[in-house]
Amino acid sequence: MSAQIANLLDELKRIHNGGAWHGPALREALAGVTAEQATMRPVPGAHSIWELVLHLAAWEKVIGRRLEGQRADEPEEGDFPAAAGATEEAWAQALAQLESAHERLLGLVIGLTDADLERVVVGKGYPSGFMLRGAVNHTAYHAGQIGLLKKAFRQ
Repeated sequence: MSAQIANLLDELKRIHNGGAWHGPALREALAGVTAEQATMRPVPGAHSIWELVLHLAAWEKVIGRRLEGQRADEPEEGDFPAAAGATEEAWAQALAQLESAHERLLGLVIGLTDADLERVVVGKGYPSGFMLRGAVNHTAYHAGQIGLLKKAFRQ
């Protein structure tokens, strides 16, 4: 595995699991969130934590399909899928879906070469490496939103 691929993997893991330089990673931001809290909308017009989790899972699936050379413009389930019931079981399933999508993405990245990172994504004007670095930024952005939502519903 090249240094470039190893660095991308490290960034994807850190922003998801922990050890990011900027603050809480996604899992850390989600720690302790209940199903009830995940459906709350303490900020008018903002998405719920649950919707953000499903959004991140959906887009990591899109990125995976793109890495496989498929054309994938939007998530099949929609950009911000709706939460299915507010039970703890359904919330656990949403979190599991996020973990599954992330693990699948990591598995695909492990198999890439530096040349793959330069390959232009089907139907897009940018290379795979740019997309993967964007995935790190995307997760950081939404982890920050989750942190703000948690603060808002505690007030």
